[in-house]
Amino acid sequence: MRIHPRTRIVQRAEQEIGDAVSKAVGQHDLTYVELTQILASAQLHWAKYALRSERHPDDPDKGGDEA
Repeated sequence: MRIHPRTRIVQRAEQEIGDAVSKAVGQHDLTYVELTQILASAQLHWAKYALRSERHPDDPDKGGDEA
């Protein structure tokens, strides 16, 4: 079975992000709830801009819900 070229890149990025999160949790003594809130906020931020790009490819500054 052949592995897609991006598989290893994504695995490496996942490991790096996990390491960074672990470091931040330790440095700031974050609780599980605080960490979950931070990660959810980051996901919402990225999703917002992905939605804008998807719905308005020629005007990415336009809000996702704008016509």
